[in-house]
Amino acid sequence: MDTTTKIRNLLRSITGTDRPTFDFRLMEVVSVDGDLCRAKIGDFEIPDIRLSSVGGGSENGLLVTPAVGSVILVADISCGTLRELNAIGYSEIDSIRFHQGKTTVEATAEKVTTTVGGSTVHIEDGKVRLDGEDNGGLVKVEEVRRTFRSFQTYCETMKAAIAQGIAAVGAGEAANGATGAAAFEGAMASAEITIENMENEKVTH
Repeated sequence: MDTTTKIRNLLRSITGTDRPTFDFRLMEVVSVDGDLCRAKIGDFEIPDIRLSSVGGGSENGLLVTPAVGSVILVADISCGTLRELNAIGYSEIDSIRFHQGKTTVEATAEKVTTTVGGSTVHIEDGKVRLDGEDNGGLVKVEEVRRTFRSFQTYCETMKAAIAQGIAAVGAGEAANGATGAAAFEGAMASAEITIENMENEKVTH
């Protein structure tokens, strides 16, 4: 070994540049399969790039899924041999999934689903579904209150009208049921029951 080579190797040893180091590359995502993806550098495609820190790590943790065609920053933890690659940065995200214990949260650009134990909250298209939607929408409390007040007013008016009708039956020279009926109808003419839409269709359960 000549002197120049010895000096170069000695300098590399002193600065630490003779040791294997992590490499970072920008790649374009070709496809995604679970917590793995295939990406390419130029026309060279590389499979099995991990989207979680370890194989199967997304089962209890965070899984960020990049969009196909987007660019990811990939860490080559095999020190340049391209054998162990992990995605660590994303230009565009297709979905995020977090799972820990009995809690799972999944989010995309269109929807968010949160599951805790046996309970699920699903938000999509401006609507919220709690444990499904078989029971229809939730009740709007203020509309329910106004509807029951309408029933109350109607019943109170009818009570007063019946009293007027009964009193009118024996009034005057033409004492008959028609007179009482007319009095009843007149008293009830303006009374009505108003039933409002009490269902909040944006929140179903």
